[in-house]
Amino acid sequence: MSLPYPVKAFIGIGLAILLMLLVLRPDDEWPARRLLDFTLDSCRNWATDAAPAALSGVGPAEISAIEFRGNRIGERHRLALDAGGVLIFEAIAPGGRASRFVTSLFDPGEQPRLLLALDRDCQVQVVRRIDYSGDGQALAISTLDEHFEPRGEAEWLNPPLESPAGQPGPDQTGSIPVGMVDSGVNYLLPDINLRLARDDDGRILGYDFWDLDGLPFDAHPVDSGFFVQRHGTRTASLLLREAPMAALVPYRYPRPDMTRMQAVIERAAADGVAILGMPLGGIQADVWIAFEQAARAHPELLFVVSAGNDGRDIDDEPVYPAALQLDNMIVVTSADDFVRPAERTNWGRRSVDFMVPAENVDAVDFSGEPIRVAGSSYAVSRVTALAARIKASRPASGALEIIEEIRRNWTYSDERTRRWVASGYIADPLSGGEILRRPLAAYPAEASTESDELPLSLKVLVLDPAWAESRLAGIVEQAYDILAQCKISRGSVTIDAVEGAEYLRDLATGSARTLLDALGGEGLTVVMARDTRMLEAYTGEAFGLGNTRMRPWLANSVWLMLDVDDPGIALAHEAYHVVANSGAHIEGVPNLMQARTHPDSTDLTPQQCRLARENGIENGLLVATNP
Repeated sequence: MSLPYPVKAFIGIGLAILLMLLVLRPDDEWPARRLLDFTLDSCRNWATDAAPAALSGVGPAEISAIEFRGNRIGERHRLALDAGGVLIFEAIAPGGRASRFVTSLFDPGEQPRLLLALDRDCQVQVVRRIDYSGDGQALAISTLDEHFEPRGEAEWLNPPLESPAGQPGPDQTGSIPVGMVDSGVNYLLPDINLRLARDDDGRILGYDFWDLDGLPFDAHPVDSGFFVQRHGTRTASLLLREAPMAALVPYRYPRPDMTRMQAVIERAAADGVAILGMPLGGIQADVWIAFEQAARAHPELLFVVSAGNDGRDIDDEPVYPAALQLDNMIVVTSADDFVRPAERTNWGRRSVDFMVPAENVDAVDFSGEPIRVAGSSYAVSRVTALAARIKASRPASGALEIIEEIRRNWTYSDERTRRWVASGYIADPLSGGEILRRPLAAYPAEASTESDELPLSLKVLVLDPAWAESRLAGIVEQAYDILAQCKISRGSVTIDAVEGAEYLRDLATGSARTLLDALGGEGLTVVMARDTRMLEAYTGEAFGLGNTRMRPWLANSVWLMLDVDDPGIALAHEAYHVVANSGAHIEGVPNLMQARTHPDSTDLTPQQCRLARENGIENGLLVATNP
């Protein structure tokens, strides 16, 4: 997604005018130049002096070590300016060899103003300036050149909140307010702006509890405030896509003072929010006391909380607020393709409620461009959206009723999932839509001509119309011709076009459950998909009994993607994997079961055929017609 030209022009012109008013004034020029001279002198003399250059008008330095993962990599000099403000000089020297010098200037209120970074050769690497409004609000971060002239576009921190140029006000009839506590959102993006919940006067309901203003813009300052990360736009965009009826109420979380979480909850309750997504957390329990008390005081609110992304069991190493025991809170983590916590995400048999597929999912970046995202934060978005849809369908449902509905009707649970989480796996938070099937072709079973032939029946599901109908019969026939060397013959074959939600066109462990529960059944199911969203992407995948213990709905299915090479050979290859219940490949000979298909590699050995026939009979995919 990109901004329409009128909106881009409006934003760009406004920012340019604003920054023209905020360039360094003549009376401010000397500290910037002086800062550069000081940093250059410190860099040039570091090898001999191992100390910052002398500078008049400063107090004694406070020196501290800079550490990374327990190792000292440099030192920090904090210098108080006689005229007010602070100068911080950092020499980064891993292994004792200086590689970078950074000087930061802060005003008397210790607000960041200017940063200079030099490389080991004392060449200017980075110059960054924070631009402020007249009342002291940080508005944008400007990148400058060595002459302190702006370079490129500034990065907004608190732009004015406007409706998109030329756009009507949002119609929120039938919408429900859903809160997200994150780093804010980029409300300059029209698709976000139009989905913001508003009061009767058109004012948005969100709030910035970091800056204490009505501009919850997506900005998470790092490195003393001179650099910024963006996160909230991504989580919010996923929520809004999966909950079309949601009106977003963004709350920028109060990092400077987490006791304000009480005010966040009270504000959410006053804004009519019933569901609050919270893709954030930390390891300090004490900073979440105010949240815990307020959450208990508002049992009507449902909190959906991230388990975190530290790759650990939070039953043993708690993360907060996830580890809190609140009846009106559910804790979620991201699941991988094998229905386990994804790499780096957290789990806990007591502390975490649900695993959710949240790897390789689509979101919108701060820039407005599409992006694939992963992690527990996006599990929060997906379950918050699910809770919002349940609330919209049953408005009288409270927090406990929504939680019970998710457990009862949306969760897959067995002893394997309960190794990781308390309540189970939400395979597909979007399931429930209509799935239709339209026959494309049907083939009667061929009569066996030999007593030892074993028929293999196929149920072919075509998910994407780009699979030309005219090709399908030839693909199936070529696969049967190859398998015939093992005396595996054609059984009944049906080919159906599938119509449903677009996301079902791609292979993914969770959404496959929705599809196969609706259209699968006995025998081998062949799915002609659009693409794969599996973390290890293959153009063809086979799911037999041996690799589906944690995801039994995938058993006895073969998936081919649009860009698969040699589709008829690929179908025979993947079908063999399933029938033989073997993932083995053979290299170095022209065999069907090489890792990559090739037009000249279609042979199967007698041993391979015996394995396929024996295991195929055992798993019920091959049935002896003439005992």
